[in-house]
Amino acid sequence: MADELELCTAAFFRTIGKDVATTDEFVMEVSLGQKWMTPSEAKALLSALVRSGKIEQKDGYIRPKGDIAQIDVPLAYRPSKDVLQHEAPKQAPPVPKTSDGKSQDVFPELMEIAVGAGIPRREFIQECNRIQKNLDIDICVAALVVLRDAGVDIAPLTGKVRDWVAGPVTPS
Repeated sequence: MADELELCTAAFFRTIGKDVATTDEFVMEVSLGQKWMTPSEAKALLSALVRSGKIEQKDGYIRPKGDIAQIDVPLAYRPSKDVLQHEAPKQAPPVPKTSDGKSQDVFPELMEIAVGAGIPRREFIQECNRIQKNLDIDICVAALVVLRDAGVDIAPLTGKVRDWVAGPVTPS
């Protein structure tokens, strides 16, 4: 089982071409980019990787532990379904809330705006992923770029996205 988790770790970080990512990037790439599994299964996989010590998670960012360059990843690698069966799926961390109790997760809202503007969901997600990879930015920021390019007025959305990217403020 450890070999499968190491393969998942190495395959993910090689695919994105960097050694640090956000947890959201992991879920988006594993579920929508690589089409390995559903977003909820991707969250469970991330939890399994963190618990097994293959990935270090700190302040919303993840890094591989150990030398993934030495791991041989097969061409067109796809993890087996039993990679999740050995680890009990941990409940996903709660979405950060604003002071009025509303969810700050703005990507679904941005996707609905895109659909309302006539952009097909699949095309919107693909373009967001492309921009995110090319510019090395958060997926919500990439979504703003896609919406702006489609002629949508993004001014009312920039504050929400900025707050989402900045994350919750915790007292020190």
